[in-house]
Amino acid sequence: MGDTTDDAAGEPVVDGILVRRLRVAQGMSMVDLATAAGIDHAVVSRIEREVQADARVSALARIAGALGVPMDALLRRPMEAPTMDAELEVEMRAIARLGRRRQRLAAVMLRAYRSALADTAGDDEGEMTSR
Repeated sequence: MGDTTDDAAGEPVVDGILVRRLRVAQGMSMVDLATAAGIDHAVVSRIEREVQADARVSALARIAGALGVPMDALLRRPMEAPTMDAELEVEMRAIARLGRRRQRLAAVMLRAYRSALADTAGDDEGEMTSR
């Protein structure tokens, strides 16, 4: 179909799990996303279940637009580990839209939280490395 198929050369595939995480993080149902993207909800369902990793580029572009992310953010190479959790990425984008004062406050809170996590790193080591 499109150029997002998984083949022996390691071509990019649609990351259906990421699509679902982004949709849920934005409070959208599958039907909401499909309607916003102007596509059938069955396509969204197949992509999220990773039954259809070779979505048409036009459908993928519409989904990305409806989610407010670049199209290539929804692609991954086979066996590629994600660099940031999708829910965290959504929150970081929301913070980026805030005013500077609120961004600084968020940065202070994140530093404090990260420091607290470092203090308890051994407590949940398995949780931090598993996906």
